[in-house]
Amino acid sequence: MIQSVLANHWIKIIQLLALLLVVLHAPQYAHSQCGMALKEVVVQEIGNATYLKDFRVRLEEGKNSNKPPTQEFSILLNKGTHYRFNIKADSTAQDQVILKLYDFQRFYGSNFDESDGTSYEAFEFFCAKTQVYYLSISFAEARGGCAAAIVSFVGNYNAN
Repeated sequence: MIQSVLANHWIKIIQLLALLLVVLHAPQYAHSQCGMALKEVVVQEIGNATYLKDFRVRLEEGKNSNKPPTQEFSILLNKGTHYRFNIKADSTAQDQVILKLYDFQRFYGSNFDESDGTSYEAFEFFCAKTQVYYLSISFAEARGGCAAAIVSFVGNYNAN
């Protein structure tokens, strides 16, 4: 009888440990699902452009809406190339996602019009200089959430 009580006790401990492992790994699993599933949605929206690269983020809610959490990426873009930048937040996000393109000297474009608060799913960029550019992804009011951006090739043009 004591052995049966001990066996039941150990079974409950093992079940509890297994549940604890599942709970601890759930945020990582949810993050990867959010990113991959959302990436596939954005890829469908690039039209006849050619997919080049994706950037996926999960940003925590910020404490100050004037300085929202931001994730920054670098990307090499080539002169004479027409690029399209698509961005989308997941369906649970309660904020507008912002994608900005810039270098150390200047701002080149965004999906967000700060003058009227309008956000768009994409913006175009005609690259006039081969160099490293920077992309930043944030949420307008620092509410946080998951977002995916896609850089795609639209075509070449004469940049001279």
